[in-house]
Formats: sequence, structure tokens, C-alpha cells
Amino acid sequence: MFEKNMRFAYLVDFYGELLDENTRAIMMAYYDDDLSLAEIASSIGISRQGVRHIIKKCEDYDFDLIKSYLKESLKELNFYNDVKENAKVFIKLNLVGPFPKEMAITTHPVILKAVIQLVKEKTNNIIVGDNPAVRDMTYTLKKCNLLDVIKEENVSLMDGTIFETIHNSNPIIHSSFEVSKQMIDVDVLINLPKLKTHTLAYMTCAQKNFFGLIYGLNKSAWHTKANNPLEFGNAINDLYGAFLECFKDKQLYHICDGIIGLEGEGPSSGGTVKKANCLLISKDAVALDRVACELVHLDYNKLFINKIANERKYGNGDLEKIQIKGNQLSDFDDIHFQAPRDSLSHVGLKILTIKPIRNLLLERPKINKAKCIKCGECAKICPPHAMSIKTKDFPKLKKNICIRCWCCAEVCPQNAIDKSKRPFIGRLVLKTDKNKKR
Repeated sequence: MFEKNMRFAYLVDFYGELLDENTRAIMMAYYDDDLSLAEIASSIGISRQGVRHIIKKCEDYDFDLIKSYLKESLKELNFYNDVKENAKVFIKLNLVGPFPKEMAITTHPVILKAVIQLVKEKTNNIIVGDNPAVRDMTYTLKKCNLLDVIKEENVSLMDGTIFETIHNSNPIIHSSFEVSKQMIDVDVLINLPKLKTHTLAYMTCAQKNFFGLIYGLNKSAWHTKANNPLEFGNAINDLYGAFLECFKDKQLYHICDGIIGLEGEGPSSGGTVKKANCLLISKDAVALDRVACELVHLDYNKLFINKIANERKYGNGDLEKIQIKGNQLSDFDDIHFQAPRDSLSHVGLKILTIKPIRNLLLERPKINKAKCIKCGECAKICPPHAMSIKTKDFPKLKKNICIRCWCCAEVCPQNAIDKSKRPFIGRLVLKTDKNKKR
């Protein structure tokens, strides 16, 4: 350790003038003043995780390359020192539905395999899983090309039906959440989100993936309890805050796959596959999402879940205080994601908290009969039961009770849920800017 510190001190002395002011200050504090990461973070007003956030440019799913990138990144985040031998590790997937890997909707099997093999260097006590919205987990894993990886690596599958209640001591909407116990009854959680746009949330990466703590169709009830975007954003943060409280003495890592992601009407079959050529690795979900938004050139002012998280201090959403290692954001100047159509500004989000005018202003789900296979998944998940279906008939929508959560579109296997055109009065009142590729 002494030789390593001497080497870095020498390099800082020699090349220090080439570093930006913040990075140089952190390096000097760590190697010259022998401060811990926590002490450095406190002194410059960022989270400990904010000191180290890693981007790796990666253009395809080459297993050996990805595994080497992830190993290097986990070393940088002190994974191999912080995770104890034989620790219990949960690997949290993104299993929004039964979609093949080429659709870029769910965790990619190559990412899962690489992570499992790296975790096995410390422990074989590994559980893998998520809570899909409408299908059972085994069926969804098979359709997502993930079940074979789990079998080959001989790791355990989660039972999501065993519950535990977690609490947020400083809630805005909800204080208690019933979550799948096996996700939190571990020493380490590794979160494997995808980089995607989201019709309701604008973008979904690391933090939003924790909605999967809630079992199956129980998720839809939360849309009813928080039935406008701002309330939903605070409810998601209530959940994430409760998770952080119960996980405060444990290890948490986030590995976001943006090699291919989704733009447009994500996070499911309505989105369009788009290469971002990146892996994002961090111990701070809020920081990761903030960096991801910048990397794909989306509008941070519309990333309301992240902005709420930053305000509530659940992570670091201030880009200037996030120290990025590996590739830099400038390496992705050519990556531009299309935002969801008619995404809302902060003013628009506030207007929509007034329930009586919501139906007058917003577009609604519209069944594309050319694509619909009458499977009924949209009706099954619809939180206010606005969508209904009869045998051998197309789904029907009760417009007056639809809350525009877009759960129907998220679970539709055929991309058969379109957005209607926003009403003229909505276009006037909300004055939404057209989402152009920037």
C-alpha cells in the first residue's frame, strides 16, 4: 500500500497541472492528506459514491471485454475489499416483461453472466431475480434469454412471494412498503438496470429499477395511490428512501447497460432500440441516472424523479459534484436519444396534480387493432380498471377514469398501445416543447 501511495503521489506531483481543479483537490486530499473517501466527500459537499462514478465505452456484447471492464470498475469501487467472503448477494434484474434481449428492454444475459462470475470470486451465495409485472418470473426469464445463464451458473432464483415491510422515516406520500424479502435480506445488492426512456417517468435507469421491489401486480396499486406524475415521483422516492434506510449498513452497486438501450416511448415494446455504447457503474443510483441523462443528451429538467431524489438527498444529482472516471461525457457527444413524445416540463407536471382537468389536457392510450392480439395483459395490470376486455374482443378504455400511468403500454407484448394526439386545449395549456434530437 505504501508503494502504491508513493507512486500515485509522484504522478499527482508530475501531472497535477493537467487535472481539473476538483479532481486535483480530491487526489491531493486522498494521497497527500491521507483523508478517507467519506472525509473528502464531506469536505467538498458530495456523496462518498460521488467521488467515483465510472463510464466504460463498450460497443457490443463481447463477454470477455465486458467482464474485464466490470472487474476493473468493481475494483475501483472497492468491491473486492468491501464484500466479505461468503456474503449473501442479490442480483436485481430488470424484468419488465417477457421480451428477447434484442429488444433492449430487460437485463442482457451477457451482463448477468459476467456479474455472476465476478461475484463468485468472493462468494457463491448468490440469488437472482426481479418482480415482473404480469408474468411469473421463470417464464419471463426464459423469454428474456436469462434462465439458461442462471442454470449454467448454478445460482438461486428468488421467491418474490415472501414479504417484509420496510419504512421511510421521512415520507412525502407513503411511509411503508411491502417488498420481496429476499431482495433486502442480503449483505450486498447489485442492481442491473437498462438505459431507457420512459413514457411516464421520462427516463428509467438505476433508481426506477427499485420499483421491482414490489411484487407483481401490487405495483399497479401504487399508481392508483399516486395517480399523477409528481405524486408518483415522490412515491418512488419514498420507496427508494425506505430501501436506503434498511440497507444503510450494506453494500450497494449499480451497473447500467447502455450498450443498446431504448429511446422514444420506452420502457417497453413502444420504445425504439438505440445504441448508447456505454456501461455505467456506480454506488449511487441518483448519480448514475444523472450522468446517463447527460450522456444521451436528454433534458435533465424533465427527469423529475431524479430531481426529487437530489432534493431529498437520496443521492448526488448535481453533475458538477459527480467525479467521473474512465471515459468522459465528451466521448459520447454523438449519442442523442429521442425523448418520449409530449414529455412534460415541471410546470406541466404541477398542473396535472389538479385531477379534474387532467382528462381535458392529456393524450390517452389508444388500441392499435392491427397489432393487438387480445391477450388482455393491459386490462390485467390497469390500476384504476379503466381498461377492460371481453373474450375474443379488443380492449376498451374508459377515458374518464384513465390516470395515464401507461402501465398498459409497458406490459403489452405487441406494442399495440399507442398515444392519441394530445387535445388542442392540452397543447395550449401545457405548451410542451417538441422533443427534438439535440
